[in-house]
Amino acid sequence: MITIYGRANSSNVRRVLFFLENTGLAYERLDYGRGFAPANTPEFLALNPNGLIPVLDDGGTVIWESHTILRYLAAKYGPESSYPSDLARRAIVDQWLDWNLGHLSSPIMVLFLRHFLKTGEFTEREVQQAEAECAKRFTILNGQLAKTGAYVAGPNLTVADCSLGMTLHRWLNLPVERPDLPEIARYYERLCLLPSYEKTVLIGMP
Repeated sequence: MITIYGRANSSNVRRVLFFLENTGLAYERLDYGRGFAPANTPEFLALNPNGLIPVLDDGGTVIWESHTILRYLAAKYGPESSYPSDLARRAIVDQWLDWNLGHLSSPIMVLFLRHFLKTGEFTEREVQQAEAECAKRFTILNGQLAKTGAYVAGPNLTVADCSLGMTLHRWLNLPVERPDLPEIARYYERLCLLPSYEKTVLIGMP
């Protein structure tokens, strides 16, 4: 039985849930994290010593870090198209997973803390820099989508889309300045048509 530890409104948990729902895998989710069961107890730290969500327990195989969980689930249970076995095609998926983590996670978090949670001590310059960085990076993604015509790594949805789809939803639903990116707009519309995306990502909060 697949068990996911983590609250359903966590962005990192939602990435994993998007994949699970889209693939049709049966799973159980347990509420852990802010506002729910604490993630700093000895029992939880035995699962993830970082005290963070999500955590996957797949019949005794315990894995943490959302991108690692996505890769594991896709390689074991997903359709071939979600995480191709061909190394060249898989590298493209990994490239965009790492790109999201390395280039978007920090500026998006600044904007999320500032505009949604209303927390964090950021100067106006830091917020403006985060806005500019996100605009720059999503412009790059817009160019990639112009080449693929559908999803980030090609014609099929992959785990890279499960990750980027959450980041994009957050960016598009925060009160920030955004450039006109027609491919991004079409990509978001395409994702929003997926019942799995609607159920797990479009749940009211960015």
